[in-house]
Amino acid sequence: MSGKPHLIFALHGSLYGISADFVRQICSLPELHTLATAPADILGIFNWRSQMVPVMHLDLRFGRGFSGCSVSDRLIVVECQGIQMAIVAHEVFDVQTIDPQPLDTALIQARQAATDRHFISGIAQGLDAPITCLDLDRLIREPEAVAALDRQTSSPLIAGAGADFYSRCCPEASIADRATFATRARQLQTAIDLTQSSSDEQGVLVVQIGSEYLGLPLELVLDVDVLDRFSISPVPIAPEHILGQINWRSEIVPVLELSSILQMPPLPRQEVVVVEIDSLKMGIGVDRIFDVFYLTGDRIDALPISASDRSRQYLRGVSKYADGLMYLLDLRELVERKFLVASAV
Repeated sequence: MSGKPHLIFALHGSLYGISADFVRQICSLPELHTLATAPADILGIFNWRSQMVPVMHLDLRFGRGFSGCSVSDRLIVVECQGIQMAIVAHEVFDVQTIDPQPLDTALIQARQAATDRHFISGIAQGLDAPITCLDLDRLIREPEAVAALDRQTSSPLIAGAGADFYSRCCPEASIADRATFATRARQLQTAIDLTQSSSDEQGVLVVQIGSEYLGLPLELVLDVDVLDRFSISPVPIAPEHILGQINWRSEIVPVLELSSILQMPPLPRQEVVVVEIDSLKMGIGVDRIFDVFYLTGDRIDALPISASDRSRQYLRGVSKYADGLMYLLDLRELVERKFLVASAV
């Protein structure tokens, strides 16, 4: 079947897809600044890698009722027509190769709002439900006006912009939620300094296992998903670092449990990261998936003395992240030592 890669995400339980060619980053929703001149469907802007990026909510873009945002919401940063924009999602899933079909059914055309049809490139059948594929060229209204927002690094922000964001988007946010939003905004601001200082930028997928942040090499990541979506089958006579195996896109993929390797508490994992190393695909059980984060070498520090000798051999450094430290996992070294060697035996 022919098709193109699309990033799949959900809003109010409905699945949407956007061409993966346009996607630049996925992150959690940060605190936003409000612009007096922003269109009604733009919630605000945030500083992302030296650009003030507008944030669009599809409920407002489609003219539907807006129910606000929550601390669990995600942002998908895209670039189209030379314009950077972020789209709010409730959940972000994986990249799937799909073949959107035009909306040529009379019943759909008759019942669907004209504004909705204008922004939709087609419908594709996903694994569990239909996927509405969005036309980003049309979704970005008045490109020149949006581009102007994108360039306004010194634009006149509304007084009390942060407070306006909470009153409009998150009126029920707790003190802890507001602190989380603010921390995310500062974290994205930190990424700006990294990209300006050096060209050896490297991406990591930030995950949590136990109480620790871990950075997985982004170039090795194929997919992320909720572990409950899969039925984990045990592997007979498997070492303790093999959690089991799953059926991932019709392939049997082993799932690694890092707690025994990195000396962390063995807890039930909530999510899985699928990686590929030298044509070998495997999953890694994690508690939570946070952001895609970019680092330069000058922001990677040596491991602290407190790191155990057993885990030290699988870590290549540490970096600041949010309110703590992120340990950078040498995933290739870990797999070669713990998986490939065991498989050879």
